[in-house]
Amino acid sequence: MAFDQGEFIRLLTDYYEFCRRVYCQDCPISCSPPGGWPEITIEALAGLQKNEDALNMIRSLPYQEISRNPENSVLTPHLLHETPIVDYRLSYVHDAINSDELEIKPQPFTDRDPPLPASCVCIPTTLTSNGYSVVVDTEDGYVYWTDAQGKHDKPAPELNKTLERFDDDEANQWRYYGTNVHTPADFFELCKQRWREMRWIALEPDHISAVPMYIASDSFDFVPGHDVKARLLRQVGWPGNGDGRDWDRERFLALVKEANP
Repeated sequence: MAFDQGEFIRLLTDYYEFCRRVYCQDCPISCSPPGGWPEITIEALAGLQKNEDALNMIRSLPYQEISRNPENSVLTPHLLHETPIVDYRLSYVHDAINSDELEIKPQPFTDRDPPLPASCVCIPTTLTSNGYSVVVDTEDGYVYWTDAQGKHDKPAPELNKTLERFDDDEANQWRYYGTNVHTPADFFELCKQRWREMRWIALEPDHISAVPMYIASDSFDFVPGHDVKARLLRQVGWPGNGDGRDWDRERFLALVKEANP
């Protein structure tokens, strides 16, 4: 599958807009200027050893903005449950990228340096063992959605058969570890569906309550308070039109505050 950078940027921006309507209303979206973000230089990304296509991709990424202060300078919105966006514009990210310590690089930990092949770009990655990493490969055009616990909570899609070509490739064994392979369009649609089904619920941009896919929809109390929030969402018209519109977010927040789940 050929990679279409423009289409991927469009899909990512569309998902950010969806998230802004759902839980990130105070996080405006910034698109890269012509020629890319000037603060994302070849030197800043040297520790990742990316090829030209991946570098162009990184320099062209849109971002959700979030208020920062010196005491919380590493805060970025979460794209998925426990999975903050990697903001390649930030100086602390540049320092981590070029560090000799593999554990602090803002990339999936693969025990390799660089962590990922030259064609791959990590969009968000977890800082814990409970989230995900999302990597887009500018060579094959696919999105690699990896669960940090090593076992995805959703059955493997048909595209996972494409992983067979990496059977004897040590540098690409990370693709097998709890990873599902998707087209970009399918990946973002699957994420939206988790919101529609109230598998993911958020009140703030840096925390998403999540119920795994293997838990039945009538057992949302698996995660404390999640079932209450889901009930309140239904009361205010969720899922609305299915694209984050036509529901009463302000009333939802007021009801949650009153219920204190």
